[in-house]
Amino acid sequence: MELAKLLSCMSALGFMVALLAQPALASDPQTIGELHPPVVASLGDQKITVFFLKNNLKGQVREGHVPYAEIFYTTTNTVKPSLNYVWKVEGEQIASVFFFERKFPEQAGKSMLVLTKQKVSHSQFEGDSYSVLELPLVKDGDQLALRFFSGDPPDPELENCLDGLNLADDVKVECAYKDATSIKKRLADLDAKIIADSKLHQDIGQNPLKAEVDTSNVACPSTDFSAFLSAFSERADVQKAFVQQPLKMVTTVAGDPEPEMEKRSLSGDQLKFPVIPDQATREAQGLTLTVKEQRGDKAIAILQKPDTDYVFEYRFVRGQCWQLGEVMDYSL
Repeated sequence: MELAKLLSCMSALGFMVALLAQPALASDPQTIGELHPPVVASLGDQKITVFFLKNNLKGQVREGHVPYAEIFYTTTNTVKPSLNYVWKVEGEQIASVFFFERKFPEQAGKSMLVLTKQKVSHSQFEGDSYSVLELPLVKDGDQLALRFFSGDPPDPELENCLDGLNLADDVKVECAYKDATSIKKRLADLDAKIIADSKLHQDIGQNPLKAEVDTSNVACPSTDFSAFLSAFSERADVQKAFVQQPLKMVTTVAGDPEPEMEKRSLSGDQLKFPVIPDQATREAQGLTLTVKEQRGDKAIAILQKPDTDYVFEYRFVRGQCWQLGEVMDYSL
């Protein structure tokens, strides 16, 4: 009986692979192709097969957005096979698929990294753009699953990394992260920095009374919102003093059929500072911080990376001083 179930599972999977591989005929157009060969991902003794299914209708559909491809996986050690949706692929090509394991306790785990490549051609630039999609491997009951989480913003250095010629000044631009080796080195360096920063915060946290006194002595920088925002974004002590607790955090997550907004309330150790990066960090990462609107005792600041879906809104309210009450993460 067990052998029969296993053979049934393998037959279903084989049929799906054969369907992807068969040539398209004029009378039988294929709407699904293969952007990249299937990849086997494992965690312990559990394995899944990951498929990168290309949308051949890209460019033919005029209404609505059609991604270049979508990622699915199926378990290889189950008696009931199923095809599970993970996330979309926006790049024209998949340059590489590889794995990385984070060591920092709060983010520890193995992930699949998908490096995409896309042609860029306009009056200012000619070349390619590279981006990295991170998909964590997680245990789902007694099965292995591949997930996409949009709650954490992507590393700006690994998004839309240009490689080609800047036509405006005829200068060659080279992307530093267009292969698995360079990307894994950056991730390892960032992981080590997070661990070092965590140890530093633990050392500071050993004297909570002093930290509390320091925060309570922070004066309101200004009741003028623009001046307040300038000080708030540059000084960690101002952020800690003028963030409401609990802080409302709203993030965009994958939904069926449309993305959904997930709401959380953060306080104490759940809050990670800085909540807004300082000017030097913003300039290094290509981010802009502007005042979106101000009406009476309410104001909204927006942090974004132009020409990407990286968008954060920071919503403030004014009492005796301005305070951050809610963060909206619209990134996909």
